[in-house]
Amino acid sequence: MISNQEFVNITRSKFNNATKNPRPFTAGFFITKACNLRCKLCGVGAGEPLDYELPTEEVFKVVDNMAEAGLSHISFSGGEPTVRKDFFEVINYASKRIRSIGVVTNGLVVDREYARKLVLAGAGSVMVSLDGAKAETHDFNRGEGSYEKAIQAIKNCQSAGVGTVRTSFTISRTNYHELQDIIKLTLDLGIALQVQEFAARGRGAGREDLVLTRRMRRDMQRLLYRCQVTHGLNKFGFENCYIVSEDMETQKICTDSSLSSDISDFCVGCLAGIYSFFLNSDGTMKLCGGYAEGILGDLKEQKLSDIWRNSEILHHIRNRDDLKGRCGSCTYRYICGGCRINAYLINRSVKEEDPACWTDRKESELDISY
Repeated sequence: MISNQEFVNITRSKFNNATKNPRPFTAGFFITKACNLRCKLCGVGAGEPLDYELPTEEVFKVVDNMAEAGLSHISFSGGEPTVRKDFFEVINYASKRIRSIGVVTNGLVVDREYARKLVLAGAGSVMVSLDGAKAETHDFNRGEGSYEKAIQAIKNCQSAGVGTVRTSFTISRTNYHELQDIIKLTLDLGIALQVQEFAARGRGAGREDLVLTRRMRRDMQRLLYRCQVTHGLNKFGFENCYIVSEDMETQKICTDSSLSSDISDFCVGCLAGIYSFFLNSDGTMKLCGGYAEGILGDLKEQKLSDIWRNSEILHHIRNRDDLKGRCGSCTYRYICGGCRINAYLINRSVKEEDPACWTDRKESELDISY
């Protein structure tokens, strides 16, 4: 058993090694803001396409740019990516340049034939959004009949032979009570589950009353962590901030001097700016949540490899030696670091403490949203 200071020293050294020369590993590409639904709580306020969205040939050039930088995975989302008429063409091109291609969809148009075309085009994974374990909950946000189409889209992707089929569950106080049922549903369907938290942005702006409390967040993470232990990491995914304070196996791996500091052997917490980034439909790069006004660079004009190596914003986000408050004194800051986006959006600085963290909070603080 090592002391807390030894833990900090070892993980600081490994984290600094991991961030010394990181490469972009995965990207989320919001390829359009257009959508065929008008979800009440949509975090990006999707609906109509933007005037400056990249045409097909420009998308290809951006894909080439990412491939040249060594990107391994790209996930196409929106908006709703399936509304783009060139979507199969885009997937087909990207699949020849980047090893792993994913699609995030509401499933509205993914019938058997569409699912078959996704596979033929080169999509290796498809994630279908579900907002609840039953139609009433899901349709409240997305519209009548959308639940049945989402469930059928999942089954169509399975029948078509999509390599990995997942569902994306955005959890808020509107559907928190259905988490156990969502877990059961995904196990019954034989698919993976990805859980992310609702943020009061887009059409959900002003609905801070729907954001999880710290207690809800803690209990959700503990439940999903138990599911990972029982069913495997690949079956249940969620943001691993905070839970690492109770994950003895990850702590053991991260302090093992015989293991490397790369992505397969060391947990850096949030991947944003270290191994991952997001891409707007106009080719501009950002970290999630609009950090630093959302813009890291423009892949139409700059090489991703140059941005990744030279960006002051990225150097700033990779430095955890100057975190403040609870995060700055936390034993787990180099394998968690908190959510820098929460810190920025709520405390207006990426170096402030993450107010959403539940670790070592007083009982009286757990029923607060942030």
